Amino acid sequence: MKRHDRDHERAWNSTAIDFARQGRFDDAVGCFDRALTTDPRNPKMWNNKGVFLELQNRDQEALACFSRALEIDPDFVPAWISRGMMHRRRGRLQEAQDCYDQALAIDPSSVIAWYNRSGVFVALGRVPEAIACYGKALELDPQFVPGWIDLGYAHFTRQNHTQAISCYDRAISVDPENTRAWSLKGGAFHSIGAYERALSCFERVLKLDPDSASGWSMKCSVLFQIGRYPEALACADRALAIDPDCRLTAQVRDRLRELVDQ
Repeated sequence: MKRHDRDHERAWNSTAIDFARQGRFDDAVGCFDRALTTDPRNPKMWNNKGVFLELQNRDQEALACFSRALEIDPDFVPAWISRGMMHRRRGRLQEAQDCYDQALAIDPSSVIAWYNRSGVFVALGRVPEAIACYGKALELDPQFVPGWIDLGYAHFTRQNHTQAISCYDRAISVDPENTRAWSLKGGAFHSIGAYERALSCFERVLKLDPDSASGWSMKCSVLFQIGRYPEALACADRALAIDPDCRLTAQVRDRLRELVDQ
């Protein structure tokens, strides 16, 4: 592809993303329409248009875009992945897996295809196969943070807490400010009764994101477990000030008020 064509693509993509961040999805899709007016056989533009259409739940139009991209270039892996992601989000797991398998037949080194294929196996309850796919993705890219986080959670669901924590540590070593990794690591420590370590993780979450309602709720839970009721109550209040609809935290707060008033 010529340099000016790549610059042209980047400009339209950047403008579309800016529109999407403003909630102007029709304008975002319009960017790709204008790009396709001058380059109607560009599979990347068709694929990207489909992605933005799917964000608006315009499934049939999105699917038509992915299909058009693949008519132009049957080996265009991003379109197979996009189609698979759409099927996965709609619960069509076999269709999603077929798309990821096709992507990997074309490019066995696609980290994103291996990663998304793992998600299908998780949804099917086939955790060992999911773990194998996460492992393949991370073999290809050891710095792939989402893979480490989701591999950790897969181990956690099998009660392999030590392996889960090790995966979260790998994610944190690459991205020290990843609140999801810190939250899940704290949850793993909480599950094995390592409450002080869990508390340290949740405090790290709140340092990174003071407005995390789940962070305050998780800290509340640990403080409740170790009998620090007034502090736990304060955390519950903070969580509910951010998210008043969390019924579980509200129930815990009511119980804490009883304990503190005794």
